[in-house]
Amino acid sequence: MLPKSRILSALLVGLGLALVVGSLLAPRFLLGDGRLPLDLERTTWTLHDEDGTREGERAPVTRQLHMEIQDPANDDVASVRIGDTLRAGTAERDFDNLVTASTWSMVLDRLTGEVALPAQVAFVMGMPPVEVPLDAPWLKLPSDVQQQDYAIFDPQLRGGAPAQFAGEDEIADRTVYTFTQHIEPTNLALRYADAFNTSSTEVDDETVRTFRYYAADREYQVDQISGLVVGIKEKVDVFYADNEGAHPTNVITYDAQMDPADTEAMVQQLSRVYSQSVSQKATWAVLALGVLIALLGLVGAFRPAREH
Repeated sequence: MLPKSRILSALLVGLGLALVVGSLLAPRFLLGDGRLPLDLERTTWTLHDEDGTREGERAPVTRQLHMEIQDPANDDVASVRIGDTLRAGTAERDFDNLVTASTWSMVLDRLTGEVALPAQVAFVMGMPPVEVPLDAPWLKLPSDVQQQDYAIFDPQLRGGAPAQFAGEDEIADRTVYTFTQHIEPTNLALRYADAFNTSSTEVDDETVRTFRYYAADREYQVDQISGLVVGIKEKVDVFYADNEGAHPTNVITYDAQMDPADTEAMVQQLSRVYSQSVSQKATWAVLALGVLIALLGLVGAFRPAREH
Protein backbone atom coordinates (compact mmCIF):
# COMPACT_ATOMS: atom_id res chain seq x y z
CA MET A 1 0.00 0.00 0.00
CA LEU A 2 1.36 3.42 -0.93
CA PRO A 3 2.26 5.79 1.89
CA LYS A 4 -0.19 8.63 2.51
CA SER A 5 2.49 11.14 1.48
CA ARG A 6 2.75 9.52 -1.97
CA ILE A 7 -1.03 9.50 -2.38
CA LEU A 8 -1.19 13.19 -1.43
CA SER A 9 1.62 13.98 -3.88
CA ALA A 10 -0.22 12.17 -6.67
CA LEU A 11 -3.36 14.15 -5.92
CA LEU A 12 -1.38 17.40 -6.02
CA VAL A 13 0.10 16.46 -9.38
CA GLY A 14 -3.38 15.69 -10.71
CA LEU A 15 -4.78 18.94 -9.38
CA GLY A 16 -1.90 20.93 -10.82
CA LEU A 17 -2.26 19.34 -14.25
CA ALA A 18 -6.03 19.97 -14.17
CA LEU A 19 -5.41 23.66 -13.48
CA VAL A 20 -2.86 23.85 -16.30
CA VAL A 21 -5.27 22.22 -18.77
CA GLY A 22 -8.13 24.40 -17.52
CA SER A 23 -6.11 27.59 -18.01
CA LEU A 24 -5.27 26.56 -21.58
CA LEU A 25 -8.88 25.65 -22.43
CA ALA A 26 -10.52 28.63 -20.68
CA PRO A 27 -10.21 30.98 -23.70
CA ARG A 28 -12.45 28.60 -25.65
CA PHE A 29 -15.31 29.10 -23.18
CA LEU A 30 -14.68 32.63 -21.87
CA LEU A 31 -14.64 35.51 -24.33
CA GLY A 32 -11.40 37.18 -23.36
CA ASP A 33 -11.22 39.88 -26.02
CA GLY A 34 -14.74 41.30 -25.85
CA ARG A 35 -15.98 39.84 -29.13
CA LEU A 36 -19.73 39.44 -29.71
CA PRO A 37 -21.07 36.31 -27.96
CA LEU A 38 -23.00 33.90 -30.15
CA ASP A 39 -25.43 32.79 -27.44
CA LEU A 40 -27.01 36.07 -26.33
CA GLU A 41 -30.61 35.69 -25.18
CA ARG A 42 -31.58 39.36 -24.78
CA THR A 43 -31.17 41.04 -28.15
CA THR A 44 -34.27 43.24 -28.33
CA TRP A 45 -34.20 47.01 -27.87
CA THR A 46 -37.71 48.39 -27.23
CA LEU A 47 -38.24 52.16 -26.96
CA HIS A 48 -41.60 53.71 -26.11
CA ASP A 49 -43.16 57.17 -26.00
CA GLU A 50 -46.75 57.40 -24.85
CA ASP A 51 -47.06 60.99 -26.13
CA GLY A 52 -45.78 60.76 -29.70
CA THR A 53 -47.37 62.33 -32.76
CA ARG A 54 -48.37 60.69 -36.05
CA GLU A 55 -49.65 62.80 -38.93
CA GLY A 56 -50.34 65.64 -36.55
CA GLU A 57 -52.36 63.55 -34.10
CA ARG A 58 -51.25 62.35 -30.67
CA ALA A 59 -50.33 58.66 -30.69
CA PRO A 60 -48.24 56.28 -28.57
CA VAL A 61 -45.07 55.32 -30.44
CA THR A 62 -42.93 52.20 -30.10
CA ARG A 63 -39.71 51.51 -31.91
CA GLN A 64 -38.24 48.03 -31.67
CA LEU A 65 -34.96 46.58 -32.87
CA HIS A 66 -34.46 42.82 -32.67
CA MET A 67 -31.16 41.12 -33.52
CA GLU A 68 -30.80 37.42 -34.33
CA ILE A 69 -27.32 35.85 -34.43
CA GLN A 70 -27.41 33.05 -36.98
CA ASP A 71 -25.25 30.52 -38.80
CA PRO A 72 -22.83 30.56 -40.44
CA ALA A 73 -20.66 31.97 -37.66
CA ASN A 74 -17.08 31.38 -36.57
CA ASP A 75 -14.47 32.92 -34.27
CA ASP A 76 -14.23 36.06 -36.41
CA VAL A 77 -17.64 36.80 -37.94
CA ALA A 78 -21.32 36.08 -37.40
CA SER A 79 -24.37 36.23 -39.62
CA VAL A 80 -26.78 38.74 -38.13
CA ARG A 81 -30.35 39.73 -38.94
CA ILE A 82 -31.83 42.91 -37.46
CA GLY A 83 -35.52 43.72 -37.62
CA ASP A 84 -36.40 47.41 -37.25
CA THR A 85 -40.06 48.36 -36.74
CA LEU A 86 -41.78 51.63 -35.86
CA ARG A 87 -45.42 51.61 -34.70
CA ALA A 88 -47.72 54.47 -33.74
CA GLY A 89 -51.37 54.42 -32.76
CA THR A 90 -53.95 52.32 -30.93
CA ALA A 91 -55.69 50.52 -33.78
CA GLU A 92 -56.91 47.00 -33.09
CA ARG A 93 -54.99 45.61 -36.03
CA ASP A 94 -51.25 45.84 -35.43
CA PHE A 95 -50.68 46.35 -39.16
CA ASP A 96 -52.66 49.62 -39.03
CA ASN A 97 -50.21 50.97 -36.43
CA LEU A 98 -47.16 50.11 -38.52
CA VAL A 99 -45.24 53.15 -39.78
CA THR A 100 -42.06 51.52 -41.11
CA ALA A 101 -40.53 48.04 -41.06
CA SER A 102 -37.29 46.67 -42.44
CA THR A 103 -35.11 43.59 -42.07
CA TRP A 104 -31.32 43.88 -42.36
CA SER A 105 -29.18 40.79 -43.03
CA MET A 106 -25.40 41.10 -42.81
CA VAL A 107 -22.12 39.44 -41.84
CA LEU A 108 -20.74 41.18 -38.77
CA ASP A 109 -17.17 41.24 -37.50
CA ARG A 110 -17.50 39.97 -33.92
CA LEU A 111 -14.61 42.10 -32.67
CA THR A 112 -14.99 45.44 -34.49
CA GLY A 113 -18.71 45.44 -35.33
CA GLU A 114 -17.86 46.33 -38.92
CA VAL A 115 -19.81 44.99 -41.89
CA ALA A 116 -17.51 44.43 -44.87
CA LEU A 117 -20.16 43.56 -47.48
CA PRO A 118 -23.39 45.48 -48.14
CA ALA A 119 -26.36 44.40 -46.05
CA GLN A 120 -29.34 42.75 -47.73
CA VAL A 121 -32.34 44.84 -46.69
CA ALA A 122 -36.03 44.10 -47.15
CA PHE A 123 -38.08 47.30 -46.89
CA VAL A 124 -41.31 46.01 -48.44
CA MET A 125 -42.76 42.58 -47.62
CA GLY A 126 -42.71 40.30 -50.63
CA MET A 127 -40.28 42.45 -52.63
CA PRO A 128 -36.64 41.50 -53.34
CA PRO A 129 -34.10 42.90 -50.86
CA VAL A 130 -31.82 45.76 -51.82
CA GLU A 131 -28.16 46.22 -50.98
CA VAL A 132 -27.24 48.93 -48.49
CA PRO A 133 -23.58 49.43 -47.49
CA LEU A 134 -22.95 49.95 -43.77
CA ASP A 135 -20.14 52.48 -43.43
CA ALA A 136 -20.18 52.38 -39.60
CA PRO A 137 -20.99 49.95 -36.76
CA TRP A 138 -24.62 49.88 -35.61
CA LEU A 139 -25.58 47.91 -32.49
CA LYS A 140 -22.06 46.60 -31.82
CA LEU A 141 -19.14 49.02 -31.52
CA PRO A 142 -15.49 47.87 -31.49
CA SER A 143 -14.57 45.85 -28.40
CA ASP A 144 -12.65 47.70 -25.69
CA VAL A 145 -14.59 50.92 -26.36
CA GLN A 146 -12.55 54.07 -25.83
CA GLN A 147 -13.60 57.49 -24.53
CA GLN A 148 -13.63 59.00 -27.99
CA ASP A 149 -16.03 59.83 -30.81
CA TYR A 150 -17.38 57.05 -33.04
CA ALA A 151 -19.51 56.97 -36.16
CA ILE A 152 -22.68 54.92 -35.55
CA PHE A 153 -24.92 53.73 -38.37
CA ASP A 154 -28.40 55.24 -38.69
CA PRO A 155 -30.83 53.20 -40.82
CA GLN A 156 -32.92 56.26 -41.70
CA LEU A 157 -29.85 58.02 -43.10
CA ARG A 158 -28.52 54.73 -44.47
CA GLY A 159 -25.13 55.91 -43.30
CA GLY A 160 -23.04 56.67 -40.25
CA ALA A 161 -23.32 59.81 -38.12
CA PRO A 162 -20.85 61.02 -35.47
CA ALA A 163 -21.52 60.11 -31.83
CA GLN A 164 -19.62 61.90 -29.06
CA PHE A 165 -18.46 60.34 -25.79
CA ALA A 166 -20.61 61.84 -23.02
CA GLY A 167 -19.98 59.92 -19.81
CA GLU A 168 -19.39 56.74 -17.86
CA ASP A 169 -21.68 54.71 -15.59
CA GLU A 170 -21.63 51.46 -13.64
CA ILE A 171 -24.48 49.02 -14.41
CA ALA A 172 -24.58 45.47 -12.99
CA ASP A 173 -20.92 45.80 -11.98
CA ARG A 174 -19.81 46.62 -15.53
CA THR A 175 -18.58 49.87 -17.05
CA VAL A 176 -21.01 51.41 -19.51
CA TYR A 177 -20.15 54.40 -21.71
CA THR A 178 -22.69 56.91 -23.02
CA PHE A 179 -22.48 58.46 -26.49
CA THR A 180 -24.72 61.19 -27.92
CA GLN A 181 -25.61 61.60 -31.58
CA HIS A 182 -27.13 64.72 -33.12
CA ILE A 183 -28.55 64.68 -36.65
CA GLU A 184 -29.69 67.95 -38.17
CA PRO A 185 -32.87 67.93 -40.31
CA THR A 186 -31.76 66.04 -43.42
CA ASN A 187 -33.47 65.80 -46.80
CA LEU A 188 -33.46 62.03 -47.32
CA ALA A 189 -34.19 62.38 -51.04
CA LEU A 190 -30.68 63.80 -51.43
CA ARG A 191 -29.18 60.69 -49.80
CA TYR A 192 -30.94 57.81 -51.58
CA ALA A 193 -33.87 57.03 -53.87
CA ASP A 194 -37.08 55.84 -52.24
CA ALA A 195 -40.76 56.21 -53.14
CA PHE A 196 -41.51 57.69 -49.70
CA ASN A 197 -38.87 60.41 -49.96
CA THR A 198 -41.04 62.70 -52.10
CA SER A 199 -44.62 63.93 -51.79
CA SER A 200 -46.65 67.07 -52.42
CA THR A 201 -48.88 69.50 -50.58
CA GLU A 202 -51.26 72.31 -51.45
CA VAL A 203 -50.09 75.85 -50.60
CA ASP A 204 -52.30 78.80 -51.64
CA ASP A 205 -54.05 76.67 -54.27
CA GLU A 206 -50.70 75.58 -55.69
CA THR A 207 -49.16 72.13 -55.57
CA VAL A 208 -45.75 72.22 -53.91
CA ARG A 209 -43.35 69.31 -54.18
CA THR A 210 -42.10 68.20 -50.77
CA PHE A 211 -39.35 65.94 -49.49
CA ARG A 212 -39.01 63.66 -46.51
CA TYR A 213 -36.82 65.16 -43.77
CA TYR A 214 -35.34 63.35 -40.80
CA ALA A 215 -33.84 64.76 -37.58
CA ALA A 216 -32.75 62.96 -34.43
CA ASP A 217 -31.04 63.34 -31.07
CA ARG A 218 -29.95 59.99 -29.73
CA GLU A 219 -28.19 58.59 -26.67
CA TYR A 220 -26.46 55.23 -26.76
CA GLN A 221 -25.34 53.25 -23.70
CA VAL A 222 -22.52 50.88 -24.64
CA ASP A 223 -20.87 48.07 -22.67
CA GLN A 224 -17.21 49.13 -22.50
CA ILE A 225 -15.68 45.66 -22.87
CA SER A 226 -17.84 44.13 -25.60
CA GLY A 227 -18.99 47.27 -27.43
CA LEU A 228 -22.58 45.99 -27.44
CA VAL A 229 -25.25 48.69 -27.31
CA VAL A 230 -27.28 48.06 -24.14
CA GLY A 231 -29.48 51.15 -23.99
CA ILE A 232 -30.99 53.68 -26.41
CA LYS A 233 -32.88 56.95 -26.02
CA GLU A 234 -33.92 58.94 -29.07
CA LYS A 235 -35.88 62.04 -30.00
CA VAL A 236 -36.95 61.81 -33.65
CA ASP A 237 -38.80 64.13 -36.02
CA VAL A 238 -39.81 63.00 -39.52
CA PHE A 239 -41.70 65.41 -41.76
CA TYR A 240 -42.27 66.53 -45.34
CA ALA A 241 -41.19 70.01 -46.42
CA ASP A 242 -40.09 71.83 -49.55
CA ASN A 243 -36.49 72.45 -50.66
CA GLU A 244 -36.09 75.21 -48.09
CA GLY A 245 -37.61 73.18 -45.27
CA ALA A 246 -40.79 75.28 -45.34
CA HIS A 247 -44.44 74.11 -45.17
CA PRO A 248 -43.67 71.13 -42.94
CA THR A 249 -46.17 68.28 -42.66
CA ASN A 250 -45.74 65.91 -39.73
CA VAL A 251 -45.09 62.23 -40.42
CA ILE A 252 -44.05 61.12 -36.94
CA THR A 253 -42.47 62.69 -33.86
CA TYR A 254 -41.49 60.95 -30.66
CA ASP A 255 -39.16 61.06 -27.65
CA ALA A 256 -38.67 57.43 -26.62
CA GLN A 257 -36.39 55.43 -24.39
CA MET A 258 -35.78 51.90 -23.16
CA ASP A 259 -36.86 50.64 -19.76
CA PRO A 260 -33.79 50.80 -17.44
CA ALA A 261 -34.58 47.24 -16.30
CA ASP A 262 -34.14 46.04 -19.90
CA THR A 263 -30.78 47.79 -20.09
CA GLU A 264 -29.62 46.17 -16.86
CA ALA A 265 -30.71 42.73 -18.10
CA MET A 266 -28.77 43.22 -21.33
CA VAL A 267 -25.66 44.13 -19.33
CA GLN A 268 -26.01 41.17 -16.96
CA GLN A 269 -25.94 38.65 -19.81
CA LEU A 270 -22.43 39.87 -20.70
CA SER A 271 -20.94 38.60 -17.44
CA ARG A 272 -18.85 35.96 -19.30
CA VAL A 273 -17.31 38.57 -21.60
CA TYR A 274 -13.98 39.81 -20.25
CA SER A 275 -11.40 42.27 -21.45
CA GLN A 276 -8.25 40.83 -22.98
CA SER A 277 -6.04 42.09 -20.16
CA VAL A 278 -8.24 40.55 -17.44
CA SER A 279 -8.48 37.27 -19.33
CA GLN A 280 -4.72 37.06 -19.82
CA LYS A 281 -3.97 37.84 -16.18
CA ALA A 282 -6.43 35.19 -14.97
CA THR A 283 -5.09 32.62 -17.44
CA TRP A 284 -1.47 33.17 -16.43
CA ALA A 285 -2.34 33.16 -12.71
CA VAL A 286 -4.17 29.83 -12.94
CA LEU A 287 -1.42 28.39 -15.16
CA ALA A 288 1.30 29.43 -12.70
CA LEU A 289 -0.67 28.03 -9.77
CA GLY A 290 -1.18 24.74 -11.59
CA VAL A 291 2.51 24.41 -12.45
CA LEU A 292 3.49 25.19 -8.84
CA ILE A 293 1.09 22.63 -7.37
CA ALA A 294 2.20 19.98 -9.89
CA LEU A 295 5.89 20.61 -9.06
CA LEU A 296 5.19 20.31 -5.34
CA GLY A 297 3.42 17.02 -6.01
CA LEU A 298 6.30 15.72 -8.11
CA VAL A 299 8.83 16.67 -5.42
CA GLY A 300 6.79 14.79 -2.85
CA ALA A 301 6.30 11.80 -5.10
CA PHE A 302 10.00 11.29 -5.83
CA ARG A 303 11.31 12.15 -2.41
CA PRO A 304 12.96 9.08 -0.88
CA ALA A 305 10.78 7.43 1.73
CA ARG A 306 12.01 7.54 5.35
CA GLU A 307 13.39 4.30 6.72
CA HIS A 308 11.84 3.03 9.93
